[in-house]
Amino acid sequence: MSSYRKPGTRPPKPESPVDQEDAFVAATLEASNWAQKNRPIVTLGVVVLGLGVAAFVYYGRYRDTLRTNAALQLEEMQLRLAAGDPATLQTDLELYLDRFSGTPFAGEARVTLAQVNTDLGDREGAAEVLRPLAGDVGNPLGAQAAAMLAAIAEDMGDLQMAEGLYERLADGARLGFQRRDALASAARLRYAQGDPAGALTHYDRLLAEMDEMDPGRGVVEMRRAEVVAMAR
Repeated sequence: MSSYRKPGTRPPKPESPVDQEDAFVAATLEASNWAQKNRPIVTLGVVVLGLGVAAFVYYGRYRDTLRTNAALQLEEMQLRLAAGDPATLQTDLELYLDRFSGTPFAGEARVTLAQVNTDLGDREGAAEVLRPLAGDVGNPLGAQAAAMLAAIAEDMGDLQMAEGLYERLADGARLGFQRRDALASAARLRYAQGDPAGALTHYDRLLAEMDEMDPGRGVVEMRRAEVVAMAR
């Protein structure tokens, strides 16, 4: 259907290429005139944009350098841990965490520092270092920290805290061996606290997680049988 046009009027004349070019030139001149009149604003915008790009590039390079240094220094400290000298290493690891706390290597450094503190007999210091990491048992490193924290709690006589950590590991750890180790420890602590029925529950769950051909299955079955015999 054709569009309605009032009688006596002419249809709009299409723009010719020359008209379009003139309009483009006019718009360009207008933009150029505006830039000339507002030169300070334009200059400031260019400077701000340049600084933003430079800052972004600098931050990326700084972050990469920081991670590289963190990896190298942690590797060097772990070699020192294997060679001895825990007292000096303890101070260096504390400084390391202050400097590299935001890097992916901070968690591993916490575990290493906790091990050093434990070797020096500072179990409370080791527990304090591990707590921020041990909350996430779904992360393999967090699960390792939680297992260390549970062992420290057990050594300090807080069996309920230790058992709670082992049960959290049994429920939330991603790696099978971490869940199995946690169930075995939880069963042992239940029995030590005079709860053979609870120990059997943990042992049964552990056996259900183990393969029939698992070489460690016989040891678990023997311990379960011991609990049954002692409970009679």
